[in-house]
Amino acid sequence: MGTRSTTAAATDSTLYYKAVGSIFIYFATVISALVICIARTRFSASNAVYILISICSLFTTWYYILSFFKKEYESLGSDLDRFILESDLFVQAYAIVTNTLPKWWWSSQLLILTGTALTCWSVEGQTARLETEEINKRTAKPTKKWTPTWWFVLLGFFGSMSVGGPLFLAQLDPAPKTRSQARTVPIILAILILLGEASVIATPFFESMSQGFKWNLVLTHALFLAPSFLSFNPESQKRFTTIRLPVLYFLLSIIALLSHAMYTLPFVLSPIMRPTILYKALWFNHCQTSISADLIFNNILAAFYMIHSSRQMKKPHMGVLLSLLMPVLSVSTILPLYLGWKERQLIAGETPKEKKA
Repeated sequence: MGTRSTTAAATDSTLYYKAVGSIFIYFATVISALVICIARTRFSASNAVYILISICSLFTTWYYILSFFKKEYESLGSDLDRFILESDLFVQAYAIVTNTLPKWWWSSQLLILTGTALTCWSVEGQTARLETEEINKRTAKPTKKWTPTWWFVLLGFFGSMSVGGPLFLAQLDPAPKTRSQARTVPIILAILILLGEASVIATPFFESMSQGFKWNLVLTHALFLAPSFLSFNPESQKRFTTIRLPVLYFLLSIIALLSHAMYTLPFVLSPIMRPTILYKALWFNHCQTSISADLIFNNILAAFYMIHSSRQMKKPHMGVLLSLLMPVLSVSTILPLYLGWKERQLIAGETPKEKKA
């Protein structure tokens, strides 16, 4: 009897320290990623909107995230030890935002958008890396630093996508650059991204908090995180081992459109599922409000980016038109469509600035 009690106590102690370690790693990762991403941001007038979106998103989403933590703590009797041992906040947060159709309508758009965001971050990050290396080669003393893409991915995954996204854009050269051909990504990157999208689509088909749900959640994050560690040259064209960037963006747009249509049609056709239910789901709990706020800020970010960059290419009507369609077709459908269009517009031609010159 005494041996059993000792064993149980040792097991509880081990689980307790594992839980404490997990919580510490989580917050250390988020804070480190935030500090590094902010430290490399170019604070200028041209980046003011990106920085403003990031700040507003940070305070809004994390207000609700911390409110969610507080409520879970209180639901467990305000017992810190019990809170650390019994709460599985990471999995619980996803279970809460996927267990009904109205809540999943909001959450799915953000999670499907992740594939597009990571494709963009990986390609633009590798392009920035090569440009940085080229600049540093030409100087006696390296003066420019490049921030690995995975820092922004970690900030987006464990913080907010609408905090990491604008900070990433604030480090890039906003001027459009023509290319002789469309950029490409390794086929392995495309496969990882598409499998990640498939894993997201499969999420609501698993019972909340089940082992299958937990493993699928881990798989989704692993598939989406892996591309940010790949090193490649987006300018290279290798048959059978690369895929053209506009093609991948088009596939991501089609996947997002089909997903959004599947979850939107019930609110259009069903006499029970009324659109007002979506508004109520937005405020269902602090966790749901946080992820929905993240989605809304991503809509604002995408609209500003599309309008701003299309104006630079002297085609502002495209950015405005797609921004107006975004509330209907979803940001996860429209943004990859725009990014693919933009990539094609800059192929084998002169920018308006060059033509004027």
